[in-house]
Amino acid sequence: MTSNSAPTGVPDHVRDAVRAAGWNGVVLPRTKVSDYTVHPMVTIDAHIWADRVTAGQRPELDRSTLALWEAWTADLGAPPPRPAVSIVGFVSTATRAATALETLDALAGYGAGLWIATGPRRPRTLTLAEFNLAGIWVIHAHLHQAGVLVHGRRGPVHTAQRGVALRHKEELLFARALDSVHAQNGQVVA
Repeated sequence: MTSNSAPTGVPDHVRDAVRAAGWNGVVLPRTKVSDYTVHPMVTIDAHIWADRVTAGQRPELDRSTLALWEAWTADLGAPPPRPAVSIVGFVSTATRAATALETLDALAGYGAGLWIATGPRRPRTLTLAEFNLAGIWVIHAHLHQAGVLVHGRRGPVHTAQRGVALRHKEELLFARALDSVHAQNGQVVA
């Protein structure tokens, strides 16, 4: 079975790249997040996941409900469900550096970014400098080897604040993880 046809939907070079970066969590199959196609990486809170699945609390995608949940205070009664997943970051497999930079920069408020540059040649020094300035990881993957070219930041940009948009992404990725046989089994890939 090739890496592209693996049941998880996550190619081997993506798993290798997140390992090289030292990211921990579950890599999800490619999906659209804010109109950008990426491999999201999340950590799963096993207790919250189990509680929500057992209680039948599916991912909530209604933004007005999420706004209420994010503004919840203790005096309002029993709290709404907590997020079952936390975003580690996003992996771009774009062939063009500019596309990867735009994608990962747009998602920087939600988690770290990692671009996998493939092929026999490393990206140009100027390209690596752009990613370094943006705090985005660059991994060069070629011939079943992955090496770190740029060490990016961990987590979202320092100016990011928790809000409805982040909770919406967490719920979207909870839904994606529920659809992933890999995540349902609780298997960690990196």
